[in-house]
Amino acid sequence: MESPLRREQIAEATLRLVVDEGLGAVTLRRVAEAIGISAAALYRHYRNKSDILAAVLEEHHEIMAEIIRKSRAEASTALDALRRLYLQSMALVEKYCALPVIFLSDALWHGDLRLRELKLSHHRLFREAMLDLISLGQDAGEVRADIRPDEIFVFFLGLVAMPALMRARRPEEVDLDRQTRASWELFARAVAC
Repeated sequence: MESPLRREQIAEATLRLVVDEGLGAVTLRRVAEAIGISAAALYRHYRNKSDILAAVLEEHHEIMAEIIRKSRAEASTALDALRRLYLQSMALVEKYCALPVIFLSDALWHGDLRLRELKLSHHRLFREAMLDLISLGQDAGEVRADIRPDEIFVFFLGLVAMPALMRARRPEEVDLDRQTRASWELFARAVAC
């Protein structure tokens, strides 16, 4: 159960249930069925729905940490790193379109406090990486310095969050590839020097 492939299968099955039937449809039995194992095998590693959701959040956290690392390592400038980070974030939205539903769910914010702390930890990682990249871009003269980094971060977050929510709930209303290109162009025009 702890192999990266199995964790990814569990995360994908959970997210598919959320998209297809809502967060209430996620049970250990249903997730086990979706990945072709017995419920007993899954119960040996996860006690309940909160444990499954925690595994999904942890998997997402690891993926985002890698996306941040790669975006920085492969970029030639801070603005290029932001672009890479945005494009990879949107690819993640395409692959795991139910994440926004979980991120905004009452189960996460008002249920198990461990889930809330996992999400807040992920948000802190993402926010700090973004603020650092924005500040580097401002110091290099490629990102406008007349806008505070935290304001640019919120703008950037909206570029990901709104299409992600639409994709999760009304996929027919958003052409994600087209929206991703348009959103990046608008963001770059708004914040680049």
